[in-house]
Amino acid sequence: MTKQMTFKSLAWALVAGLTISFGACKKESTTPAETPKTLNKATLTNNKIWYNQGSSIIHKLNSNGTYGTVGKWRWVNTSDTMEIDDDNTNVYVKWKFNWNTDTEMECEWIGSGGNRTFKSSAW
Repeated sequence: MTKQMTFKSLAWALVAGLTISFGACKKESTTPAETPKTLNKATLTNNKIWYNQGSSIIHKLNSNGTYGTVGKWRWVNTSDTMEIDDDNTNVYVKWKFNWNTDTEMECEWIGSGGNRTFKSSAW
């Protein structure tokens, strides 16, 4: 009986020791938490040029409300949706802006069926 008790005690001590050893060797994560992405209208339209992948759509949003060289843009009320007239013909398309940083933004051409990512340099 004492051999069996000694063996069980030794086994439990070994399991406990290994558990502590593996726990102490575990690498801690050093990846910082991702900053929540929000819409900052001031930096989005601060004379910025935004390119989609392949540069087939380019938004040039000037702080004075001009779009590109001849168009215009305006916010719909105080929402996250912008109306853009790219050629100054008073025909507007709507874009919903989800978030932006200094170098990246995400928006959707309403009715096109999906979000698109844009960057502040061609990619």
